[in-house]
Amino acid sequence: MIQLLKVFLDARSVRIGAAVALVTVLMLAVWIMIQQQSPCSILLEQTRNADERQIVLFAALIAWSFLLFLTVMPLGTATVVLAGFFLGPMAGVAQFASLVAASAVLYELGRDRDPERLSRELAEWPQVAKLAALPRRNGFMFSALLRLVPVVPTAVASLSASYFSISRKDFMLATLVVGWVRPVGFAILGSLGKVSGICGIA
Repeated sequence: MIQLLKVFLDARSVRIGAAVALVTVLMLAVWIMIQQQSPCSILLEQTRNADERQIVLFAALIAWSFLLFLTVMPLGTATVVLAGFFLGPMAGVAQFASLVAASAVLYELGRDRDPERLSRELAEWPQVAKLAALPRRNGFMFSALLRLVPVVPTAVASLSASYFSISRKDFMLATLVVGWVRPVGFAILGSLGKVSGICGIA
């Protein structure tokens, strides 16, 4: 069992994942230290001049989302919902662009150059090897599923594709085809907040 665990942990994508987890913890610590306003306070303050600062808000959304998608911080959904409130459904399109860029970066960072490595190392566990080969044989479907499941962070989906040696074509195609669903959907949800009376805003 220990040898099998070592096989699964001994991969470039796992090392990158450990670094991502560390950066996430540090970012969360900084976020907690600087966070002094309640979400409603921020919402009320930004609503007053959002219409005059749309370009700045879009730029900030793209940059912030890109950083979020390089980590596993649980703020991506909250970010696009709030952005949807200010900027409408186009906030989802902007976050999707960040998702594609960050996904490509993490995929390349975590990709092992030898796609047969895992298969060889699992040779003495044939049943496990068969299961581990499924994502690679169904790369598009595996990547698309990870993109659609709300609880799977973008970084995890990208590094999982690297880990199982899913082809760049399948991974990026799945990201482009279904990766927009979550950000655009949540942005639309956020845009509905203007008619829901959230935080007392009419």
